[in-house]
Amino acid sequence: MTTVEDTRIYLADLAYTQQSLSSDSMPSAIGGIAVFAEDALGLSHGVRLFKYPEKLIEALESGEPPRIVGFSNYVWNSGLGYAFAEIIRKKLPGTVIVCGGPNYPILRDEQEAFLRARPAIDFYVWHEGEQAFADLVTALVEADFDVEAVKRRHMPSVHAIADDGTAMFGDEAGRLRDLSMLPSPYLAGKMDEFLDGRLMPILQTNRGCPFSCTYCVEGEGHYNKVRHKETSRIAEEVEYMATRMAELREEGGRQDLFIADSNFGMFKQDLETCRIIGEMQDKYQWPEYISVATGKNQKERVLEAAKLVKGALRLAGSVQSLDEGVLKNIRRDNISFEQMIDLALKATDLGANSYSEVILALPGDTLPAHFDTIRQLMDAGFPSISLHTLMLLNGSDMATPDSKERFGMDVRYRVLPQGFGHYRLLGEDLVAAEIEQVCVGNNTLSFEDYVACRRLHLVIHIFYNDSVFATLLKILRHLGIPLFNWVETLHRLTPPEGLADVFRSFEEATSDELWPDRQALADRVAEPGTVERYLKGELGYNLIFVHKALALTRHGDDLATLAGAAMREVLTKHKQDTPEVLAFLDDALDYHRMRIANLFDEIDTAPEGLFTYDIAAVMDDSEISSFGRYLLPQPTAMRFELDERQKDNIRTYVELFGKTPIGIGRILSKFHFRRLCRAPVLVGPAEPQAS
Repeated sequence: MTTVEDTRIYLADLAYTQQSLSSDSMPSAIGGIAVFAEDALGLSHGVRLFKYPEKLIEALESGEPPRIVGFSNYVWNSGLGYAFAEIIRKKLPGTVIVCGGPNYPILRDEQEAFLRARPAIDFYVWHEGEQAFADLVTALVEADFDVEAVKRRHMPSVHAIADDGTAMFGDEAGRLRDLSMLPSPYLAGKMDEFLDGRLMPILQTNRGCPFSCTYCVEGEGHYNKVRHKETSRIAEEVEYMATRMAELREEGGRQDLFIADSNFGMFKQDLETCRIIGEMQDKYQWPEYISVATGKNQKERVLEAAKLVKGALRLAGSVQSLDEGVLKNIRRDNISFEQMIDLALKATDLGANSYSEVILALPGDTLPAHFDTIRQLMDAGFPSISLHTLMLLNGSDMATPDSKERFGMDVRYRVLPQGFGHYRLLGEDLVAAEIEQVCVGNNTLSFEDYVACRRLHLVIHIFYNDSVFATLLKILRHLGIPLFNWVETLHRLTPPEGLADVFRSFEEATSDELWPDRQALADRVAEPGTVERYLKGELGYNLIFVHKALALTRHGDDLATLAGAAMREVLTKHKQDTPEVLAFLDDALDYHRMRIANLFDEIDTAPEGLFTYDIAAVMDDSEISSFGRYLLPQPTAMRFELDERQKDNIRTYVELFGKTPIGIGRILSKFHFRRLCRAPVLVGPAEPQAS
């Protein structure tokens, strides 16, 4: 009989690897479950962790098979984990298969349907997994791995379907009140093998969210109480990460950090975390970038947090919509939008980045309401706006049948970008793809309006976000012209031919990627050769960022032409098209065109131009006081160069993601683009013309 101590356990948080790494964060969640089980049960073998499918395949095909294999279940790896589970069930029938994670419905009948559609799963651990999984392992060993007997125990937070078809749902165990009882997977050395330069470390300082947004998994009441981790533990974990990430820098490893809190900076404990991170920045020059969802209230505290980490994190003003009807429908009435909008202005004063998030096709949304939300955010001064299609997430109230029917949702399905691949496990071919459920219309928003809004999203991502044409925005502000007037004009004008092809491709792909029937899409993906098309980039890419990458890397001149045409139309309409303004505009367009030239190819080739105005000085100033202030004594030549650190960063990113449009699209989605742009270097005054 197997004892608890001798039980071999594998836990996998898999990512697709064949096109690029689909999920590039360390598997710290399953790491936490692993070290909790090891400590609680005294496992002599230790729990083995897996991120890369190839490593799991190698382990399953060599040596003694595990008694238990657990798979994380997120929207980005649910299909991959289950494809592995089906083959393990067939080839290793003595292995118990456990799943857990947030990609799971909240209604009991839908939970039952989820499990019945996935018969390879023996047990599903619902909500927090540490204690429930450890208890499940103990029960299995005590029952000598009689799976049916354990199912009939109705264990807390464990769901299953018995052999006779009976659904077995244990009562919810409740959440841990004291996070300090959880051992750290980092300090236990469990994450060491994943500190490989490819993956980003994850820090979680609390669990829970006080808000009730219907589109979010954490909007469910289960998560509403926030539990915090001890500051001393956070300090130990951050220094552990910092020392190892600094070592990886010499090998070209990445230098970012992901903070998994839902509202970072909103709580007083977060300031202590930021002080700790700031010390690591001084000591180890890490992290350079912090990916995080910042708090929705407590503006001053969030701003202080950004200041303490030297602007490494971007401040999120995630409004999702500013339409009162929409906000009521999605239960965001306890969030201060005035604070979030004011955040943008204060962030600029601190020299920190801020951005806002908007979701298209929320219940009650319309094209005018969506456009107006974006207009208000631009008026408020947000320098970047992230725009999303509404995902209907398992575990959220928005994804329930009642919500879909009540709001007349137009539900479609599409394959998640980078979420596909094929492998060979235990002599069997395995094909998997992640299919997400999205809303592309409702009883107030037609599909045609959805496509028009998505075209506007592409315009914003190309021309407005990342300060690609920052000086043009300053011109408009100086002249008192609303920024959205220019953006809306860009949306309406016909682009130059090469750039027009990019927009046509985007609109066609926006429709073509959507399927009305999930099973039909799943069947299509399973057909021979289809996944290969996804892997080649013909299908299944992030439409916004790939088309943005195409525009920036192949059509820089066309971008400047269209930006200039829209500016001239707006300036004329507002009677501001003076010779001085137009001359200044021409210099600004040349400046920004050269800033983005040759960023991912021929990076040593530096473009050069002749300038009448000191546009670099304009960039340094928060606003334009007068155009004449920047007039150079004489026309001056400038060369636009990358420094060695920028070149090293670009090479690292290209090595990680590739320099295809798909790879560059991923870089643009993850890193501060303006930090990659070229800087002007004075060449000297123009040579006098020969008489």
